[in-house]
Amino acid sequence: MKFVLWFTGLFALAVLVGLAATLNSGYAILFMPPYRIEISFNLLIVGIVLAIALAHFGLRLFSIAAGLPAEVRRFQRRKKLRSARHALRDAAIAYFEGRFQRAERAAQKAVDDEYAPENRALALLIAARSAGIMQDVEKRDAYLGRLDALPENLQLARHMQDAELRLDAKDLTGALAAVERARSISPNLTNALRIELKVRLLLKQPEAVLALTEKLLKSDALDADQARRYRLAAYTQQLATLIDGREIRDWQRRIPEQERHNPTLVGAMVQRLLLAEDYDLAATLLAEALADDEQATPELARELSQLAEKLSETRRLELLKSAEGWLTRRPRDHMLLLALGRLAYAQRLWGKAQNYLEASLSIQPTLSAHAAMVSLFQAIGKADSAELHYRQSLELALAQGC
Repeated sequence: MKFVLWFTGLFALAVLVGLAATLNSGYAILFMPPYRIEISFNLLIVGIVLAIALAHFGLRLFSIAAGLPAEVRRFQRRKKLRSARHALRDAAIAYFEGRFQRAERAAQKAVDDEYAPENRALALLIAARSAGIMQDVEKRDAYLGRLDALPENLQLARHMQDAELRLDAKDLTGALAAVERARSISPNLTNALRIELKVRLLLKQPEAVLALTEKLLKSDALDADQARRYRLAAYTQQLATLIDGREIRDWQRRIPEQERHNPTLVGAMVQRLLLAEDYDLAATLLAEALADDEQATPELARELSQLAEKLSETRRLELLKSAEGWLTRRPRDHMLLLALGRLAYAQRLWGKAQNYLEASLSIQPTLSAHAAMVSLFQAIGKADSAELHYRQSLELALAQGC
Protein backbone atom coordinates (compact mmCIF):
# COMPACT_ATOMS: atom_id res chain seq x y z
CA MET A 1 0.00 0.00 0.00
CA LYS A 2 2.79 2.38 0.90
CA PHE A 3 4.53 1.67 -2.41
CA VAL A 4 1.37 2.47 -4.36
CA LEU A 5 1.01 5.78 -2.54
CA TRP A 6 4.65 6.74 -3.20
CA PHE A 7 4.38 5.76 -6.85
CA THR A 8 1.15 7.73 -7.30
CA GLY A 9 2.66 10.76 -5.56
CA LEU A 10 5.80 10.73 -7.71
CA PHE A 11 3.74 10.35 -10.87
CA ALA A 12 1.56 13.33 -9.87
CA LEU A 13 4.67 15.39 -9.09
CA ALA A 14 6.14 14.57 -12.54
CA VAL A 15 2.91 15.65 -14.23
CA LEU A 16 2.86 18.91 -12.27
CA VAL A 17 6.51 19.63 -13.13
CA GLY A 18 5.83 18.87 -16.82
CA LEU A 19 2.83 21.19 -16.87
CA ALA A 20 4.78 23.93 -15.12
CA ALA A 21 7.59 23.58 -17.66
CA THR A 22 5.22 23.95 -20.63
CA LEU A 23 3.56 26.98 -19.12
CA ASN A 24 6.86 28.70 -18.28
CA SER A 25 8.30 30.10 -21.57
CA GLY A 26 10.83 32.45 -19.98
CA TYR A 27 14.58 32.34 -20.44
CA ALA A 28 17.66 33.54 -18.60
CA ILE A 29 20.67 35.42 -19.95
CA LEU A 30 24.07 34.75 -18.44
CA PHE A 31 26.45 37.53 -19.39
CA MET A 32 30.13 36.64 -19.04
CA PRO A 33 32.13 39.11 -21.23
CA PRO A 34 32.82 38.62 -23.99
CA TYR A 35 30.17 35.87 -23.97
CA ARG A 36 26.45 35.99 -23.51
CA ILE A 37 24.52 32.82 -22.95
CA GLU A 38 20.77 32.47 -23.25
CA ILE A 39 19.21 29.38 -21.62
CA SER A 40 15.73 28.24 -20.79
CA PHE A 41 14.53 29.28 -17.37
CA ASN A 42 13.41 25.70 -16.76
CA LEU A 43 16.88 24.41 -17.58
CA LEU A 44 18.38 26.98 -15.23
CA ILE A 45 16.16 25.72 -12.42
CA VAL A 46 17.15 22.12 -13.14
CA GLY A 47 20.82 23.13 -13.21
CA ILE A 48 20.58 24.96 -9.89
CA VAL A 49 18.88 21.94 -8.28
CA LEU A 50 21.54 19.59 -9.64
CA ALA A 51 24.31 21.94 -8.47
CA ILE A 52 22.86 22.05 -4.98
CA ALA A 53 22.52 18.23 -4.94
CA LEU A 54 26.10 17.77 -6.13
CA ALA A 55 27.37 20.28 -3.53
CA HIS A 56 25.46 18.50 -0.78
CA PHE A 57 26.78 15.12 -1.88
CA GLY A 58 30.32 16.46 -2.02
CA LEU A 59 30.14 18.06 1.41
CA ARG A 60 28.60 14.89 2.82
CA LEU A 61 31.37 12.78 1.33
CA PHE A 62 34.00 15.14 2.73
CA SER A 63 32.38 15.04 6.18
CA ILE A 64 32.37 11.24 6.17
CA ALA A 65 36.02 11.15 5.11
CA ALA A 66 37.00 13.68 7.78
CA GLY A 67 35.13 11.73 10.47
CA LEU A 68 36.64 8.35 9.64
CA PRO A 69 39.42 8.51 12.32
CA ALA A 70 36.89 9.35 15.04
CA GLU A 71 34.56 6.61 13.79
CA VAL A 72 37.43 4.12 13.89
CA ARG A 73 38.19 5.17 17.46
CA ARG A 74 34.52 4.80 18.43
CA PHE A 75 34.41 1.38 16.82
CA GLN A 76 37.49 0.27 18.71
CA ARG A 77 36.08 1.67 21.93
CA ARG A 78 32.80 -0.20 21.43
CA LYS A 79 34.73 -3.36 20.70
CA LYS A 80 36.77 -2.97 23.89
CA LEU A 81 33.64 -2.18 25.84
CA ARG A 82 31.92 -5.35 24.60
CA SER A 83 35.03 -7.29 25.53
CA ALA A 84 35.06 -5.67 29.00
CA ARG A 85 31.39 -6.51 29.59
CA HIS A 86 31.99 -10.11 28.55
CA ALA A 87 35.02 -10.26 30.87
CA LEU A 88 32.97 -8.85 33.76
CA ARG A 89 30.29 -11.46 33.17
CA ASP A 90 32.92 -14.23 33.02
CA ALA A 91 34.54 -12.92 36.23
CA ALA A 92 31.25 -13.04 38.13
CA ILE A 93 30.45 -16.55 36.89
CA ALA A 94 33.97 -17.80 37.68
CA TYR A 95 33.80 -16.27 41.17
CA PHE A 96 30.55 -18.05 42.01
CA GLU A 97 31.95 -21.25 40.53
CA GLY A 98 34.86 -21.01 42.96
CA ARG A 99 37.48 -20.44 40.24
CA PHE A 100 39.06 -17.47 41.96
CA GLN A 101 42.24 -17.22 39.92
CA ARG A 102 40.22 -17.15 36.69
CA ALA A 103 37.80 -14.65 38.24
CA GLU A 104 40.66 -12.32 39.16
CA ARG A 105 42.14 -12.41 35.64
CA ALA A 106 38.78 -11.75 34.00
CA ALA A 107 38.00 -8.93 36.43
CA GLN A 108 41.39 -7.34 35.76
CA LYS A 109 40.67 -7.38 32.01
CA ALA A 110 37.28 -5.82 32.63
CA VAL A 111 38.83 -3.02 34.69
CA ASP A 112 41.38 -2.19 32.00
CA ASP A 113 38.81 -1.83 29.21
CA GLU A 114 35.78 -0.52 31.14
CA TYR A 115 34.93 3.16 31.47
CA ALA A 116 31.65 3.10 33.45
CA PRO A 117 32.61 3.69 37.13
CA GLU A 118 29.95 1.29 38.45
CA ASN A 119 31.25 -1.57 36.29
CA ARG A 120 34.85 -0.74 37.16
CA ALA A 121 33.92 -0.84 40.84
CA LEU A 122 32.19 -4.22 40.42
CA ALA A 123 35.20 -5.66 38.60
CA LEU A 124 37.61 -4.37 41.26
CA LEU A 125 35.45 -5.80 44.05
CA ILE A 126 35.41 -9.23 42.38
CA ALA A 127 39.17 -9.08 41.85
CA ALA A 128 39.81 -8.00 45.45
CA ARG A 129 37.51 -10.69 46.83
CA SER A 130 39.15 -13.37 44.70
CA ALA A 131 42.65 -12.25 45.71
CA GLY A 132 41.59 -12.21 49.35
CA ILE A 133 40.27 -15.75 49.19
CA MET A 134 43.57 -16.83 47.62
CA GLN A 135 45.33 -15.02 50.53
CA ASP A 136 47.20 -12.67 48.22
CA VAL A 137 47.08 -9.67 50.57
CA GLU A 138 49.21 -7.41 48.37
CA LYS A 139 46.94 -7.78 45.33
CA ARG A 140 43.84 -7.52 47.50
CA ASP A 141 44.92 -4.18 48.95
CA ALA A 142 46.00 -2.93 45.53
CA TYR A 143 42.57 -3.60 44.04
CA LEU A 144 40.85 -1.98 47.00
CA GLY A 145 43.17 1.02 46.74
CA ARG A 146 42.13 1.58 43.13
CA LEU A 147 38.55 1.95 44.33
CA ASP A 148 39.51 5.16 46.15
CA ALA A 149 39.64 6.98 42.81
CA LEU A 150 36.03 6.14 42.00
CA PRO A 151 33.01 8.36 42.86
CA GLU A 152 31.85 8.79 46.45
CA ASN A 153 28.63 6.85 45.92
CA LEU A 154 30.71 3.70 45.31
CA GLN A 155 32.83 3.96 48.46
CA LEU A 156 30.31 2.18 50.69
CA ALA A 157 30.74 -1.03 48.71
CA ARG A 158 34.50 -0.59 48.88
CA HIS A 159 34.52 -0.26 52.69
CA MET A 160 32.13 -3.16 53.20
CA GLN A 161 34.25 -5.41 51.02
CA ASP A 162 37.36 -4.27 52.87
CA ALA A 163 35.73 -5.09 56.22
CA GLU A 164 34.68 -8.59 55.14
CA LEU A 165 38.09 -9.41 53.65
CA ARG A 166 39.94 -8.22 56.73
CA LEU A 167 37.60 -10.13 59.00
CA ASP A 168 38.24 -13.29 56.97
CA ALA A 169 41.98 -12.65 57.34
CA LYS A 170 41.57 -12.12 61.14
CA ASP A 171 42.76 -8.53 60.81
CA LEU A 172 40.30 -7.35 63.45
CA THR A 173 41.64 -3.81 63.83
CA GLY A 174 41.54 -3.23 60.08
CA ALA A 175 38.07 -4.76 59.81
CA LEU A 176 36.75 -2.51 62.57
CA ALA A 177 38.27 0.57 60.90
CA ALA A 178 36.62 -0.38 57.59
CA VAL A 179 33.26 -0.90 59.33
CA GLU A 180 33.51 2.53 60.94
CA ARG A 181 34.20 4.11 57.55
CA ALA A 182 31.18 2.29 56.11
CA ARG A 183 28.97 3.40 59.00
CA SER A 184 30.10 7.01 58.49
CA ILE A 185 28.42 6.77 55.07
CA SER A 186 25.40 4.66 56.15
CA PRO A 187 25.07 4.66 59.97
CA ASN A 188 22.31 2.02 60.21
CA LEU A 189 23.51 -0.39 57.53
CA THR A 190 22.51 -3.81 58.86
CA ASN A 191 25.34 -5.79 57.29
CA ALA A 192 27.92 -3.37 58.71
CA LEU A 193 26.41 -3.87 62.17
CA ARG A 194 26.61 -7.65 61.72
CA ILE A 195 30.29 -7.49 60.81
CA GLU A 196 30.98 -5.15 63.71
CA LEU A 197 29.21 -7.57 66.04
CA LYS A 198 31.51 -10.41 64.97
CA VAL A 199 34.59 -8.19 65.28
CA ARG A 200 33.62 -6.93 68.75
CA LEU A 201 33.04 -10.51 69.87
CA LEU A 202 36.48 -11.60 68.64
CA LEU A 203 38.03 -8.53 70.26
CA LYS A 204 36.35 -9.55 73.55
CA GLN A 205 34.33 -6.37 74.00
CA PRO A 206 31.18 -7.83 75.60
CA GLU A 207 29.44 -4.52 76.36
CA ALA A 208 29.59 -3.56 72.68
CA VAL A 209 28.42 -7.05 71.69
CA LEU A 210 25.35 -6.78 73.92
CA ALA A 211 24.47 -3.32 72.60
CA LEU A 212 24.83 -4.39 68.96
CA THR A 213 22.85 -7.57 69.59
CA GLU A 214 19.89 -5.61 70.93
CA LYS A 215 20.07 -3.14 68.05
CA LEU A 216 20.11 -5.90 65.42
CA LEU A 217 17.33 -7.79 67.22
CA LYS A 218 15.08 -4.71 67.17
CA SER A 219 15.68 -4.27 63.43
CA ASP A 220 14.88 -7.98 62.80
CA ALA A 221 18.42 -8.56 61.53
CA LEU A 222 18.91 -11.35 64.12
CA ASP A 223 16.47 -14.00 65.22
CA ALA A 224 15.93 -14.82 68.88
CA ASP A 225 18.22 -17.88 68.87
CA GLN A 226 21.10 -15.99 67.27
CA ALA A 227 20.68 -13.12 69.72
CA ARG A 228 20.72 -15.52 72.63
CA ARG A 229 23.96 -17.12 71.43
CA TYR A 230 25.63 -13.72 71.11
CA ARG A 231 24.41 -12.70 74.56
CA LEU A 232 25.70 -15.95 76.02
CA ALA A 233 29.12 -15.39 74.44
CA ALA A 234 29.23 -11.81 75.77
CA TYR A 235 28.19 -12.88 79.28
CA THR A 236 30.86 -15.59 79.25
CA GLN A 237 33.49 -12.99 78.35
CA GLN A 238 32.27 -10.71 81.15
CA LEU A 239 32.34 -13.62 83.57
CA ALA A 240 36.00 -14.31 82.79
CA THR A 241 36.93 -10.91 84.29
CA LEU A 242 35.22 -11.54 87.66
CA ILE A 243 37.27 -12.72 90.63
CA ASP A 244 35.24 -13.66 93.70
CA GLY A 245 31.78 -14.94 94.53
CA ARG A 246 30.35 -11.56 95.51
CA GLU A 247 31.23 -10.06 92.14
CA ILE A 248 29.74 -13.04 90.33
CA ARG A 249 26.52 -12.86 92.35
CA ASP A 250 26.14 -9.11 91.77
CA TRP A 251 26.84 -9.58 88.09
CA GLN A 252 24.29 -12.39 87.82
CA ARG A 253 21.55 -10.15 89.25
CA ARG A 254 22.12 -7.69 86.40
CA ILE A 255 21.51 -10.34 83.76
CA PRO A 256 17.96 -10.56 82.30
CA GLU A 257 15.84 -13.20 84.00
CA GLN A 258 15.46 -15.27 80.83
CA GLU A 259 19.24 -15.63 80.54
CA ARG A 260 20.13 -15.98 84.21
CA HIS A 261 19.60 -19.74 84.48
CA ASN A 262 20.98 -20.69 81.08
CA PRO A 263 22.68 -24.08 81.71
CA THR A 264 25.83 -23.16 79.80
CA LEU A 265 26.15 -19.86 81.64
CA VAL A 266 25.47 -21.47 85.01
CA GLY A 267 28.16 -24.04 84.27
CA ALA A 268 30.63 -21.28 83.46
CA MET A 269 29.76 -19.41 86.67
CA VAL A 270 30.22 -22.60 88.69
CA GLN A 271 33.68 -23.11 87.20
CA ARG A 272 34.66 -19.55 88.15
CA LEU A 273 33.35 -20.09 91.68
CA LEU A 274 35.29 -23.34 91.98
CA LEU A 275 38.45 -21.46 91.10
CA ALA A 276 37.56 -18.97 93.85
CA GLU A 277 36.77 -21.91 96.20
CA ASP A 278 33.29 -20.53 96.90
CA TYR A 279 31.61 -23.94 96.84
CA ASP A 280 28.41 -23.03 98.68
CA LEU A 281 27.58 -20.24 96.26
CA ALA A 282 28.33 -22.55 93.32
CA ALA A 283 25.87 -25.06 94.78
CA THR A 284 23.29 -22.29 95.25
CA LEU A 285 23.50 -21.33 91.57
CA LEU A 286 23.20 -24.97 90.54
CA ALA A 287 20.19 -25.41 92.82
CA GLU A 288 18.44 -22.37 91.33
CA ALA A 289 18.98 -23.73 87.83
CA LEU A 290 17.91 -27.27 88.73
CA ALA A 291 14.72 -25.95 90.31
CA ASP A 292 13.66 -24.69 86.86
CA ASP A 293 12.42 -27.71 84.90
CA GLU A 294 13.03 -25.98 81.56
CA GLN A 295 16.65 -25.11 82.37
CA ALA A 296 17.64 -28.21 84.37
CA THR A 297 20.08 -30.53 82.57
CA PRO A 298 21.96 -33.71 83.54
CA GLU A 299 25.22 -31.77 83.29
CA LEU A 300 24.13 -29.37 86.03
CA ALA A 301 23.13 -32.28 88.27
CA ARG A 302 26.54 -33.86 87.63
CA GLU A 303 28.23 -30.60 88.66
CA LEU A 304 26.21 -30.62 91.89
CA SER A 305 27.16 -34.22 92.65
CA GLN A 306 30.85 -33.41 92.28
CA LEU A 307 30.49 -30.57 94.80
CA ALA A 308 28.84 -32.69 97.47
CA GLU A 309 31.85 -33.33 99.71
CA LYS A 310 33.09 -29.71 99.49
CA LEU A 311 29.90 -28.10 100.80
CA SER A 312 29.14 -27.00 104.32
CA GLU A 313 26.87 -29.24 106.36
CA THR A 314 24.11 -26.62 106.43
CA ARG A 315 24.19 -26.23 102.66
CA ARG A 316 24.06 -29.98 102.09
CA LEU A 317 20.99 -30.35 104.27
CA GLU A 318 19.25 -27.48 102.47
CA LEU A 319 20.01 -29.06 99.10
CA LEU A 320 18.74 -32.49 100.20
CA LYS A 321 15.48 -30.93 101.33
CA SER A 322 15.07 -28.90 98.12
CA ALA A 323 16.08 -31.74 95.80
CA GLU A 324 13.40 -34.05 97.15
CA GLY A 325 10.87 -31.59 95.74
CA TRP A 326 12.65 -31.65 92.36
CA LEU A 327 12.36 -35.44 92.26
CA THR A 328 8.58 -35.26 92.45
CA ARG A 329 8.66 -33.48 89.08
CA ARG A 330 11.57 -35.44 87.58
CA PRO A 331 11.48 -38.85 89.25
CA ARG A 332 13.57 -40.56 86.53
CA ASP A 333 16.44 -38.08 86.45
CA HIS A 334 19.28 -40.49 87.18
CA MET A 335 21.90 -37.70 87.48
CA LEU A 336 19.76 -35.87 90.04
CA LEU A 337 19.42 -39.11 92.01
CA LEU A 338 23.21 -39.54 91.86
CA ALA A 339 23.68 -35.98 93.18
CA LEU A 340 21.30 -36.68 96.07
CA GLY A 341 23.09 -39.92 96.81
CA ARG A 342 26.45 -38.18 97.03
CA LEU A 343 25.00 -35.39 99.17
CA ALA A 344 23.53 -37.96 101.56
CA TYR A 345 26.82 -39.90 101.58
CA ALA A 346 28.78 -36.74 102.44
CA GLN A 347 26.30 -36.10 105.24
CA ARG A 348 26.73 -39.75 106.45
CA LEU A 349 23.09 -40.55 105.82
CA TRP A 350 23.95 -44.04 104.66
CA GLY A 351 20.45 -45.37 104.16
CA LYS A 352 19.30 -42.41 102.07
CA ALA A 353 22.52 -42.46 100.09
CA GLN A 354 22.07 -46.16 99.25
CA ASN A 355 18.42 -45.64 98.19
CA TYR A 356 19.25 -42.72 95.92
CA LEU A 357 22.24 -44.44 94.31
CA GLU A 358 20.38 -47.70 93.74
CA ALA A 359 17.51 -45.74 92.16
CA SER A 360 20.00 -43.97 89.87
CA LEU A 361 21.57 -47.29 88.81
CA SER A 362 18.16 -48.84 88.16
CA ILE A 363 17.33 -46.07 85.68
CA GLN A 364 20.72 -45.87 83.96
CA PRO A 365 23.94 -47.52 85.16
CA THR A 366 26.89 -45.12 85.18
CA LEU A 367 30.47 -45.39 86.29
CA SER A 368 29.94 -42.48 88.70
CA ALA A 369 27.04 -44.21 90.47
CA HIS A 370 28.94 -47.50 90.75
CA ALA A 371 31.97 -45.66 92.14
CA ALA A 372 29.74 -43.90 94.69
CA MET A 373 28.28 -47.28 95.72
CA VAL A 374 31.77 -48.73 96.16
CA SER A 375 32.70 -45.83 98.45
CA LEU A 376 29.43 -46.19 100.39
CA PHE A 377 29.77 -49.92 101.04
CA GLN A 378 33.41 -49.53 101.98
CA ALA A 379 32.41 -46.84 104.49
CA ILE A 380 29.79 -49.05 106.16
CA GLY A 381 32.00 -52.16 106.09
CA LYS A 382 30.26 -54.19 103.35
CA ALA A 383 33.29 -55.34 101.41
CA ASP A 384 31.42 -57.95 99.34
CA SER A 385 28.88 -55.41 98.07
CA ALA A 386 31.68 -52.95 97.36
CA GLU A 387 33.52 -55.66 95.37
CA LEU A 388 30.35 -56.44 93.42
CA HIS A 389 29.90 -52.80 92.32
CA TYR A 390 33.59 -52.56 91.56
CA ARG A 391 33.30 -55.49 89.13
CA GLN A 392 30.12 -54.05 87.61
CA SER A 393 31.83 -50.70 87.07
CA LEU A 394 34.76 -52.47 85.42
CA GLU A 395 32.43 -54.37 83.09
CA LEU A 396 30.60 -51.15 82.25
CA ALA A 397 33.88 -49.37 81.53
CA LEU A 398 35.01 -52.19 79.23
CA ALA A 399 31.65 -52.20 77.42
CA GLN A 400 31.78 -48.45 76.89
CA GLY A 401 35.38 -48.71 75.70
CA CYS A 402 34.35 -51.25 73.07
